[in-house]
Parts: sequence; C-alpha cells; structure tokens
Amino acid sequence: MNMKKSNILELKSDIKKIVTFLGFVPVLLMTSCHNDRDINSIEFTSYPKNIISTPIIMSNFPKAVAESQTPINIIPSKAVTFHSNSPIIHYGVVTLDSIVNVAGEELKININNTDNLNNYITVEGKKYNLVSLHFHYNSEHTIDDIYSAMEIHFVNIAADNSYLVLSVMVDLGNGNPSLGNLFAQSPTMNDGVNSPNIPFSISNLLPDNTREYYTYSGSLTTPNFGINSSITNGGPVTWVVLKNKQQLSTSQFNSYKSIYTVPNFRHIQPMNGRVVYFNPGF
Repeated sequence: MNMKKSNILELKSDIKKIVTFLGFVPVLLMTSCHNDRDINSIEFTSYPKNIISTPIIMSNFPKAVAESQTPINIIPSKAVTFHSNSPIIHYGVVTLDSIVNVAGEELKININNTDNLNNYITVEGKKYNLVSLHFHYNSEHTIDDIYSAMEIHFVNIAADNSYLVLSVMVDLGNGNPSLGNLFAQSPTMNDGVNSPNIPFSISNLLPDNTREYYTYSGSLTTPNFGINSSITNGGPVTWVVLKNKQQLSTSQFNSYKSIYTVPNFRHIQPMNGRVVYFNPGF
C-alpha cells in the first residue's frame, strides 16, 4: 500500500514538472524569436497594450517621445500580426460649422462639442473623441517607401489628454463625392473659416473595410516644421493607419491643390527600434 502511494506521488510530481515545462515553451519560443529579430512571426490575441497612448507631452520631451516620431515608412512584411476587435470606430454625422484654411497649408474641419461626444473611437474600452480632421498631400506615411496622393488624419483625444490619430491614405482613382463636397466648402483665403452649417457623414471618408490596419506609437505631425526638419513633435500618439485606402479623382485632387498649393507632409522619421503591428481583421 505504501509502495503504491509512493509511486502515485512520484507520478504526480513528474506530471507537474512536464506541465511546468510546457508552460515555459511559448515563452522560450517568443524569446528565441525576439533574439533572432524575427518578431513578426509572433501573433498576439489582443491590442498591444504598449501602444495605447498616455497623456501627450508637448514640451521638455523625454527620450522616448523624441525618438518615436511620425510619420514612418510602414513595411508590411515586418509588421507583427495580432487580432483584436479594437479599435471600434463610432463615426456618424457632424455639422460642418468650422471649415478652416490653415495658413494656406491644409484643410481642417473642427468638430463642435456636441458632435465630439457622438463621434469617437474606443481601444480596449478607452474612449477617444473626434476633435478634428485635416488633410496632407502627398501622404505622410509611406507603405514600402511608396507615397499616396493624400492622407486624411482624424484626430481623437481621450479625457486624460491621450491622442489617437486614425489615418486614411487616398490614391488617385474614382471620384469621391464626400471629399469633393468638403473641398468645395473650403475657404480660399489663408486662415479663412467657412460655416455652411450643413450635415456631413464622417464615415463616408473611410474605406469600406476598416478592420485591417497598421498601428504603432508615434507623435503628432502638425505643424510639419518643413519637409526636412528634424524638430521633435508631441507624443506619445497611438496611430492607426488603415490598410485599405480611399480614392479621389484627378480633378478633385487638382481642385484641392488650386487652394493649397504647397505640399504639407513631414519627412519620414527613423523607427528607433519601434514595432509596427498589423491586424488582419477576423
């Protein structure tokens, strides 16, 4: 009887050792992949916590902010895959009551306080309200070193002053009535403001598929400080760059450029060891 009990105890001990070892296997594999710099072979099952932004810093920049600037060149083959329902985009109709020609540099649409409450993005339950959107040409981000014709930035701010910017790249192609409508409402004079007070659906500016995107931790890009400037900008900012793009016609693009004659994109910033993550959707 004692012999049987001893054997059972030894068996339980062996099983516990095996289970413990197996528990370390994923960690060992991830460590091995990381050391080999093959991190893009690892898949995560939730939104990366390390890029959910904290309150933004606008001066006396720490090294982490100074070395994490935007825009970047996104290399899809090097992105780390993960799967998450975040971000969830809650964009609907807003009233166009503040359409601004920012110093002849860019078109900016400010979102009023009422519409701000009803248009927002959530990441892992954290809520970022839409405060404005603006346009860049050429695009600021590149994909495999290739620029798009334009890029739209949707600036969202949380209650703790954290920033999330949603980016939509725009290529030349089919005409886009919503973009054409915005361009037609733009003031033609520098620093002019137009207030047509008409409804506008923000969601019409997004591509049909918003579930596939790249995300990383970066900075603001406006003011852009000139294309060759290396001046540090505010951060950290959670960036969500949609994989799928919008289109606009050549005539619409030319209409925009007839008002905003000088390109307003900041030059590509170094990665400094940052990771770009990719959500392929579900």
